[in-house]
Amino acid sequence: MKYLLTQFFLLTCLLGHSQYVLKGAVTNQYDEGIPGVRIYVKNTTYGVITNQNGEYFIEFDKKQTYPINFRAIGFIDTTYQVEVSKSINIFDVKLIEQAIELREVEIYADKIDVAKKVIKATNKQKKYWKNHIEQYQCDTYIKTSLEKDLKPFYAQRLLKKADTVLGGPSKMNFIESYSITKFKQPKKYSEKIIAYHDYTEKSNSNVNVSVSGGETYGQPNVAPNQPVKHNPYIFYEKVQDGNFNLYQNLIYLPSITTQPILSPIADGAFASYKYNLQNIFYEDGYKIYSIEVIPRNESAPLFSGTIFIVDSLWIIKSFDLKINENTMDYFKTFQIIQDYDKVNDKWVVERREFNYSISDGKYIVSANTRVKHSNYNFNPQFNKKDFGDAVLVYDEMAYEKDSIYWDSLRPISLKQEELSFIHKQDSVTKFLESEAYLDSIDREFNKISFWDVTLNGIGFRNRFKKQEFYINSLLSSAKIFGVGGFRYGLGGSFKKEFENAHKIRVSGEANYGFNNKDIKGFLSVSYTYLPLRFGKLTVSGGDIYDMINNYESVVGTFSRSNYVRNQYFGVSQRIEIVNGLYGRLAFDYSTKHEITDLKLASWSDAVFGSLNTPQPFETYTVSMFELNLVYRFHQKYVIKKGKKIIIGSKFPELKLTYKKGVPKLFGSDVNFDFIEMRVSDNVKLARLGELKWNAIAGSFVNQVDLRFIEHKFFRGSDNFFFSNPLQSHQMLDSTFHTSLPYFQAFGIHHFNGFIMNKIPIVKHLKLELVVGASALLIQEENYSHAELFAGVERKIKIKKQLFKIGVYTAVRDNNITSTAFRFKIGLDFFNSYTNQWSY
Repeated sequence: MKYLLTQFFLLTCLLGHSQYVLKGAVTNQYDEGIPGVRIYVKNTTYGVITNQNGEYFIEFDKKQTYPINFRAIGFIDTTYQVEVSKSINIFDVKLIEQAIELREVEIYADKIDVAKKVIKATNKQKKYWKNHIEQYQCDTYIKTSLEKDLKPFYAQRLLKKADTVLGGPSKMNFIESYSITKFKQPKKYSEKIIAYHDYTEKSNSNVNVSVSGGETYGQPNVAPNQPVKHNPYIFYEKVQDGNFNLYQNLIYLPSITTQPILSPIADGAFASYKYNLQNIFYEDGYKIYSIEVIPRNESAPLFSGTIFIVDSLWIIKSFDLKINENTMDYFKTFQIIQDYDKVNDKWVVERREFNYSISDGKYIVSANTRVKHSNYNFNPQFNKKDFGDAVLVYDEMAYEKDSIYWDSLRPISLKQEELSFIHKQDSVTKFLESEAYLDSIDREFNKISFWDVTLNGIGFRNRFKKQEFYINSLLSSAKIFGVGGFRYGLGGSFKKEFENAHKIRVSGEANYGFNNKDIKGFLSVSYTYLPLRFGKLTVSGGDIYDMINNYESVVGTFSRSNYVRNQYFGVSQRIEIVNGLYGRLAFDYSTKHEITDLKLASWSDAVFGSLNTPQPFETYTVSMFELNLVYRFHQKYVIKKGKKIIIGSKFPELKLTYKKGVPKLFGSDVNFDFIEMRVSDNVKLARLGELKWNAIAGSFVNQVDLRFIEHKFFRGSDNFFFSNPLQSHQMLDSTFHTSLPYFQAFGIHHFNGFIMNKIPIVKHLKLELVVGASALLIQEENYSHAELFAGVERKIKIKKQLFKIGVYTAVRDNNITSTAFRFKIGLDFFNSYTNQWSY
């Protein structure tokens, strides 16, 4: 009975849209699915593409026999007369491979000439079509379906095992949303999501993204990180994510490729593309040219595929394009179909469809995203708030829409397996969110194993109450290179999130030094009380061995000359004052002690030499206020589930730091004032690549009583390790510190394949050229230092983690030492949460 009810539910959903579906699989002679096959109604621009498994799904408004063409590179174009007479019609096709010999290829000059004339005429009109709509509002429906399947190699290994049966691809996610989209020239978008549902596979969570919000290189975490995406598999969440506007010369899609993609109708596109006339036909009374687009360089950020152009109007009616695979870091394949329609004498995007795949360890993740725009209004009354800094806002009730609402709203038919997946997930959601079920999951998580105790750490979680304990593992608790020798401690954390999105986090540690028989430790408590404004109060204190310079070279980090004993208490408050302006006010009270009387480990002198001698000084007390301000002009953001998600700003980021050492306050011995300004930015230089730079200037404007520990420090360089070039120099012989004015500047330029992709043979190595420079001026030392570096980097992906290895050579010139150069090796990791590299 349950099975019959399910089938009745699915059939009702399919019939409710009054659409007729043709579906099937396209295979080769070995019965293997062919991905990326274009399936379209002959002599029209309407079509779809097959997914990673060669499956297709196309809709029609009425019953009749359609001439369906199946086209794929390397196979013979085939057209069938297919009768669409039922709600669901199945039609499988086997394509025949086409052997191509270069000596038999015939090139018709007239076809090429016609194609060039059409592209030139379209290029001349692209400025008009790009700007012919001043503003509009429309409804947008987005549907994304994710599946994963074993790669052929691993599937074959499984099949060799006895009694192994492969069940085919499994569904990971089905996500759909309905929103109101607003647009205004030039390129201003605003969206409000009215309904949203993520039907994630509840029995097996597939995506787990976490982020650390700690401090970087000794700088307090004043402004939150800037996440671009939560689920790295989801490409399209808002209109800007997939803005394939071919009327622009360059198309920027940072979530797909770091390099802007050159449009096939861009100025100067003939140097990068070849064109061929495929067909001429009539559709809706318009004469349509079908133009094949062929990239001249498969390693460059270019498209391949078909563009359909309307005669005389020279406007794009539709296109089916792929992105060169060699230019994408995260995606394995990416293909898009985009259809335009005429509404009230305006040509607008009516349909988008994206098919892409991602390599994920043993699996291939296949995704299909369909976007439907409807109900265009070209004369809406907008106000200034419609196009503020919030580019996407989720309605408070967006997550509360039920299946009846979605069935009445959904503008396209869903596949039967998608409907089955929705029905299954809806039926188990209540149970999976119940306290009993979450309790059972937590019990499994809370079981303690040998590896938890020794390596991973011990966690105790209660999902229903949204709280979690964590205790450090035995291995992480052992500090082999601890100050004063081997130390061992106990530490952990507790965190809890409340219904109003408030959070509390407690972390701490106590450790014992066997060599000096001393106990050290710290405790920190933070409370987030204004989630939408990142309001957080933190109280901390402890007795620890602390670094003088928080950002040192590898040797300097471990050498005892960089450590003091610090007994401290601090309280800080962080909040977003207005959009993009973040403030942090902190008070720190501490007593600094030298560690010259500390018994050091016997091995440390042999390893660090003279650097192992602790700094001698008299014990003193510090009462200090610190103010940090960060400003991101016109910062863009998303409001989702009562939380603010920062996207970023196209303008430079400004940072101000002010420190005041207050004399006599609680016995404070210091009296100083310090101010520092930082400016940083990422600049896109079209196809030339990306420039990142960072400039810092500061000084102690009052140093009545200033100790060297509070000085400004500059990181000494490592011999062979390439450190972050936006924060450090590569050729400083030692660590410098100063109390007088200083200036630093850093810059690095990634060509993103612009040069290497043009060199034969070398382009297949996927190497990328990078250059950079830095400068340092210190008034106190009368010291000026400048350096240049250049290198090649290679991106590598292991499972989902993307990183790059670089080999560099750096050369310096300063007024103290002679000119020198050095070779270095660097390693950088890609953060899929922020969609950014460290440098």
